[in-house]
Amino acid sequence: MEFSFWMYIVIFVSQFIGGSLALATFSSIYIKNKTKGYWRLSIIILGMIYTLILGFNASLIIGSGMIIVDFILALLAYFILQHKVHEATSN
Repeated sequence: MEFSFWMYIVIFVSQFIGGSLALATFSSIYIKNKTKGYWRLSIIILGMIYTLILGFNASLIIGSGMIIVDFILALLAYFILQHKVHEATSN
């Protein structure tokens, strides 16, 4: 399957937006209730694995880019969540 440059951009941007929204909802749920947060995180991970499989089936470049986007989003979510938990415990 042949992809154009703009198709790569659209796929990576949509992966970034979807992952950001999913991890934002996870962090808000996790702050309120850790058990529900872990359930939400497991659903997010399963969804990301599914999109990675689809990405690698389409192209090696798309799959590799999705891994990079997911890794960056996971790191950002971790540091933001760590900061929120530290703020909540210090008050």
